[in-house]
Amino acid sequence: MSFEVLLIILVVLIVVCVSLFASVIWIKMAQAHRERGRSIAMKNIRPILKKLFTAGTVDFFKNHEQGTSKLADKMDGKYFRQTLEDILLDILEVAGGETKVRARTIAYQFGFPERCLSMIRDRLTGNIAIGCRKAGLYQYEEAIPDILNVLGIISSNTQHQALMALSRMGNADALVQAFDKISPLILVNERAVSEIINTFSGDRRELYKKMIHHQSDYLVRLFLKAIDPETANALIKDIVSIYKDGGKETRLAGIIAIGRSGNSGRIPILIRALTDTEWEIRAMAAKTLGVLTSPHAVKPLAKAARDGEWWVRQNAVTSILAYSDSDEILTSIVKSGDRYAYDSMLYALEKANETKLLSRIREVRPEEIQGAKLVKSLA
Repeated sequence: MSFEVLLIILVVLIVVCVSLFASVIWIKMAQAHRERGRSIAMKNIRPILKKLFTAGTVDFFKNHEQGTSKLADKMDGKYFRQTLEDILLDILEVAGGETKVRARTIAYQFGFPERCLSMIRDRLTGNIAIGCRKAGLYQYEEAIPDILNVLGIISSNTQHQALMALSRMGNADALVQAFDKISPLILVNERAVSEIINTFSGDRRELYKKMIHHQSDYLVRLFLKAIDPETANALIKDIVSIYKDGGKETRLAGIIAIGRSGNSGRIPILIRALTDTEWEIRAMAAKTLGVLTSPHAVKPLAKAARDGEWWVRQNAVTSILAYSDSDEILTSIVKSGDRYAYDSMLYALEKANETKLLSRIREVRPEEIQGAKLVKSLA
């Protein structure tokens, strides 16, 4: 390789290195300038916002336009508007009650919600997701048609933010329509769906009434698992009907909802479920009867504590601990001579840190259990 070629390569490398170094310096300077601009904006905005948020209710709604005009006077740079919106979005994310109403009022005064539409209609999925989030926090219902349209995009983040936006708006019909649209391809996981359900700000009974009868069994199960006690009790007839007609997974979710309802009139359903052919159903029923208790469940739970499946025994023993006469019940189970029930009992009591009861139960020795088994076999 000639000297001229090497020299050209060296010059090219130097130019590349200098260009990279210059790019890094430019980026650092731009970041510093942006941070300085935001810092100045924050310094000017916060005192005015503090006055607006600490003013009395009457004073705020009477004079908030005067306060926002002072903020508008500060909007002499691109960082001021963005900083104000970021502050308001942070407040809307975590605050509640009147604080949230005030933040939303100020946002509408500056026209921030209307700007969401251009983001939701953008071609970049990242901007679409951000636009949906903002529209939801602002509860800007004008964006609902556009939010429903973007649900066709194959992106878990976009789907999540779109559903969250509709949930924050509290529009049951729109959220049901959204779930209808994504039901063939649900990209968000179960935890995200639970978050969306729990965020809903509208009439929860109306939403659940529609969704627990949804065509998607998966969504039905998620709504049954996420249901709150008040709504569960109000819709208990629907829940029981779904439980009776559903498959195994839906019936499991139905048992959870029945237990959460606190409706003691449905305890017989749980007791019957202790003898179901599916061990998962028996295990869930045994667990639920420790939350929704009844004297009529004592004997069925004692029998379930001797079930052939480990989880059924564990849940039954743990639920028996919720009853006032649990020590007598457990002692009678030990004396029946079932070694599997005895082992399950020891494990459950240790896990529940029931040291005193554990000591009493251990007074019945395994040898005595074996003796009881022998007597039982000879009888």
